[in-house]
Amino acid sequence: MPPSDGKQCRSSSPKPSTLDSLVFRLLLATCRRQGRFYVRPWWGRVYSRFTARHRVVNATVHGREVILNFGYIYPITARLYPTYNAPLLELVHEVYQLKKRPIRLVDVGAAIGDTALLVEANCQGMVSEIVCLDGDSESFGYLRTNLASLPKARLIFVQLSRSESYCPALVRAPAGSASAEGIAKVMTASLDEVLQSNDIGPIDVLKIDVDGFDGEVLAGAREILEGNHPSVVFEWHPIYCQRTGNSWHEAFRSLEAAGYSRFIWFDKFGIFSHFMVGYGHASIDATAEFCLADIPADWHYDVVALHESSSLDMQALAKLAFSRKRSSQF
Repeated sequence: MPPSDGKQCRSSSPKPSTLDSLVFRLLLATCRRQGRFYVRPWWGRVYSRFTARHRVVNATVHGREVILNFGYIYPITARLYPTYNAPLLELVHEVYQLKKRPIRLVDVGAAIGDTALLVEANCQGMVSEIVCLDGDSESFGYLRTNLASLPKARLIFVQLSRSESYCPALVRAPAGSASAEGIAKVMTASLDEVLQSNDIGPIDVLKIDVDGFDGEVLAGAREILEGNHPSVVFEWHPIYCQRTGNSWHEAFRSLEAAGYSRFIWFDKFGIFSHFMVGYGHASIDATAEFCLADIPADWHYDVVALHESSSLDMQALAKLAFSRKRSSQF
């Protein structure tokens, strides 16, 4: 199994560029004014030019100073769309309310640590441990630095798939994320193997965002899904499924086999879309065709999946009442 202690990633994070950091902070401060005539002419040009420099910058994300690649778009997206990642916050809150105790959250595709910081800022006292997994060496360097002061965060460097095997290496996209589209092959492990070998106990919420590999990760989490019945939120992105050679049905096949029968769909901005009860093969294909048309661009969904034994209320999750009152937007 691949090492889980980060030995293969950078030993130290690069120093942020002062100039690029100042520009990045300016873009963050003005991103919601792009429609105004005095911002529109320069904002996009500046963003594109500085993104191409591939510099490390520092910025404030959910009340904490972090380092990240200039092209990592999360801080901008979070400012533009107040409901972004709201389904995750709502799920954490609802599971905490149901369990009546702090919960364990597993974050697959933790990137720079923005999910952990989002949850920590908005769900204080609700989470006992956040297990953060990522297989991109650059992102893991940022992750380690950004979460160094968060004791409840446990970091594991690993690229996940359905089993211990080999898959394409992660390559970075212009937006700062990474997907498994590389020519080189890297060793992978299943989520079941990783959590067992790291002695991580039962989990309550499983979040997955790995650009087209979400179904493969779920296929490698059979013991967790069947034994713990965690509430799951995953990114369903047919465009990336196609680019990485994976099936957009795999996530639903794996979940159905483990007893998951209720699904709550949210669009890529975190706004409720629809319910699905049972795995509808034809409807999945029809929705995938819509996403692949790429109008609107890069269309995908976040899907909350509930086990048939879960007492969580689908209507309550869809309303996003808790997350709409979040204390930290960005």
